[in-house]
Amino acid sequence: KASDEDGDFAELYVFKWTSLLIPPTTVLVINLVGMVAGISYAINSGYQSWGPLFGKLFFSIWVILHLYPFLKGLMGRQNRTPTIVIVWSILLASIFSLLWVKIDPFISPTQKAVALGQCGVNC
Repeated sequence: KASDEDGDFAELYVFKWTSLLIPPTTVLVINLVGMVAGISYAINSGYQSWGPLFGKLFFSIWVILHLYPFLKGLMGRQNRTPTIVIVWSILLASIFSLLWVKIDPFISPTQKAVALGQCGVNC
């Protein structure tokens, strides 16, 4: 569409950022970082880790493809994505990643104790 820069509807074409842009951008960042981390873990861990990697990559790519129209709309503008959206998204993705590493929900308490060397006689 041709934008009417000085007309009555010029405000309709102005891109204003809102806080609603931050959560989908955060999900995109987390999935992209997760793909890179999964591939690097599979390369370092050996042959047995490639099977689970394909399932994880499938779901990450699935999420990214479903958010592709959002990403295209966000990056396709001439005045680009507002920096504050990128900063908040990376900050939130970093906080969620650090919390995930700290909580580590897929390891049992005994495995955590063994990893930390606090198991004593019960190992």
